[in-house]
Amino acid sequence: MGIRPRPERSRGRAARRSPILSIRPRSLPRRSAVTAGHSSDRLGSGKRRRSRMKEVKMSPKIDLDLEYYIALRHELHSMPELGYHEHRTAERICRELARYGIPYEKGIGGTGIVAWIDKGSGGRSIGLRADMDALPIPEETGLPYASHNEGVMHACGHDGHVTMLLAAARVLKESVDFEGRVVLVFQPAEEGGAGAKAMIDDGLFERFPMERIYGLHTRPSEPFGTFLIKEGPVMTSVDTWEVTVRGRSGHSSQPHHAVNPILVASHLVQGIKEISATSIDPAHAHVITVATIEGGVAFNVIPETCRIGGSVRAFSLEVQETVERRIRELSTAMAKGFGAEAEVHYRYRYPPTVNTRIEAAYRSAVACVGEERIKSTFPSSMGSEDFSFYLQRVPGAYVWLGSKVDHEAETVPLHSSRYDFNDDLIEIGVCYWTGLVREELGT
Repeated sequence: MGIRPRPERSRGRAARRSPILSIRPRSLPRRSAVTAGHSSDRLGSGKRRRSRMKEVKMSPKIDLDLEYYIALRHELHSMPELGYHEHRTAERICRELARYGIPYEKGIGGTGIVAWIDKGSGGRSIGLRADMDALPIPEETGLPYASHNEGVMHACGHDGHVTMLLAAARVLKESVDFEGRVVLVFQPAEEGGAGAKAMIDDGLFERFPMERIYGLHTRPSEPFGTFLIKEGPVMTSVDTWEVTVRGRSGHSSQPHHAVNPILVASHLVQGIKEISATSIDPAHAHVITVATIEGGVAFNVIPETCRIGGSVRAFSLEVQETVERRIRELSTAMAKGFGAEAEVHYRYRYPPTVNTRIEAAYRSAVACVGEERIKSTFPSSMGSEDFSFYLQRVPGAYVWLGSKVDHEAETVPLHSSRYDFNDDLIEIGVCYWTGLVREELGT
């Protein structure tokens, strides 16, 4: 669409509390007048998997046709698409935004969408992000709304993330007073494709200025309705490395006439694993992994080359740079010692995810579920997230929302072929997003 984002103006706000949530056994489904005339039947399959235990009830009530958004979530679940190929997903999001009367631009960073809601005369602007890509995993849930795209499924909850942000967008548009602009970022290719960086490189922050940006992700290992929020590093960086050792090929019966790159690589594997013990402060959490080794095609032929590779995860650039330097030094020295050569490729992929502004997120979460359901002390994750690229540009926070139901015998983890987003999180997500806007831009 051709509407251009307006420039930022002066600050000014007064925080207002978000609706309160109580969590109790589920009652009959409720409807509101927000989507009158737009029943969930219009979205196709209405069969839903419930948490079977938890109820989320708003007071004061958030105007939300929950059944509609559950059906929308199921529709999105049935049509998963891999990173940078989220064409149908993006089209469905755009249709929903148009129905709300919310302007948007599409094709940002590939298949990304940015929408915005302006109210009042305030000049402040914040961003809310939902990732929308799926994973190359064959689905084994047996659900009536299971994936129609063979070999691809929503195994990380992104269908739920999109649904929560769309539902919050409608509530913000129709029912919430604030001063300023809310930027809605529907991001492609979070699963290894660095979609956040693609959107940034496509001018995200220049075209849609934001003073803060926030992300929300489901976490099946944590109790239902529990928010995990803390300042500082919450997820590691991730780098990849590959070393190609080049020796001299020959017959296995005459190793003295050859330089065996596999032998060199085997010594190098051990040396790289020793970096943690010899070169890095033990207080600095990190992981160095050797994950691949490739060399040789026959039992009686010494090959010319051997490749090894892996990943590095850390919470600081200092550790990343130390590991890169030591891999290069060890590779060169060991190869030379055996009469071989080594070529090193080291790639910085995602930076650490570091929360720098959690106050508004914390207050919104407390207002939604109560302080007893907030965790602010927990181990940082050794996983990685491209939301980190946003946080390198503007302050903000990445928050987790637990979905584990007490009576469930087994917790199905993210990236499992049997995973499905817990629909009961939709209301909590809407409460959190709308409360966050009130905290940041409230009148």
